[in-house]
Amino acid sequence: MAAPSHPPFLYPPGSPLMHPPLALTQARMYGFWVPGDAKALQASVDATLNAGAGGNMAFTVVSPYVLMTFTDIARAYSQWPDDRAKGWGREVDIVAWVLVAGLAKGEWLPSFYAYPLHIWVDDCMALIVGREVFGYPKYLCSHFMPGPDEPPVAFTLAAKGFQPFSPDSELCVHPLLEVTGAPLLGTGRPIGDVQVWRNDLLGGLDERPDFWSADPSWRSAFDQWFLTFPAMPQIFLKQFPDATGQQAVYQAIVAANAQVQAIHGVWMLGQEYSLNLHEFASFPLARTLGWSLGEQKAWFGYRIDFDFHVEAGVELVNNTLGTEAR
Repeated sequence: MAAPSHPPFLYPPGSPLMHPPLALTQARMYGFWVPGDAKALQASVDATLNAGAGGNMAFTVVSPYVLMTFTDIARAYSQWPDDRAKGWGREVDIVAWVLVAGLAKGEWLPSFYAYPLHIWVDDCMALIVGREVFGYPKYLCSHFMPGPDEPPVAFTLAAKGFQPFSPDSELCVHPLLEVTGAPLLGTGRPIGDVQVWRNDLLGGLDERPDFWSADPSWRSAFDQWFLTFPAMPQIFLKQFPDATGQQAVYQAIVAANAQVQAIHGVWMLGQEYSLNLHEFASFPLARTLGWSLGEQKAWFGYRIDFDFHVEAGVELVNNTLGTEAR
């Protein structure tokens, strides 16, 4: 049977959509590992990736630890020639990453992915491109994060939504979470060797007895995969509703590689951090991630300054057609 064909996408004049690959340079990422609940995370993955895979792939959460990142990207632009000529933008991305293993039918060893279960950005163009091209579940936010030469002791995230759900609730901005550390001098402990930094991160996670929650036979392959961090393939549920909002006119599982182009510096943040989660009906992270309302420990804080690309996505499963894409 011939593969189904798609009509060309219609780009109106001045369209903000950008073709991949996307270059993101002068990025400054802070990351914190926050324990969640494996059952809650798996329920979220079942309701999104596994539901969208239509039985052609199975996705399993490999750790209850959620990676919470705050990334200031100084320059973001498309490498597609016509789009590159338009210019560049700046954006902040705040992401709750879930580490998952994906098994296709007939396979015994999974592929590993970083799944952005929740993501917020401060720029509308970044939201449009990310949602429509890849399937990032992006929402607009307001935030605070420290400057490059400031102590990394306070990060905040607020978003527009409903709290509580009620016919009388007005859509407005509410605080969602804060990550805070004890006051300290400096920006963290610099590490000159990137592989040492990766090993330090993995070694710290290994010391947590509850870090691994998946098949033990997968662990060695996962460790090898992690030692390219943050160059990790990302996985998405990409879908668009019909005009009734009841059916998906397109629904697919899409993967896209994030490739590191250059690393300018890495740091371990040695102090203790905590994450404070607020109740927010539109973003119920206590249910989707298994975090606790209020304060909880945030482990193994780090900073990395780097340049990276997000390559064109690849359909792993097209559930709209009921067929496997690859």
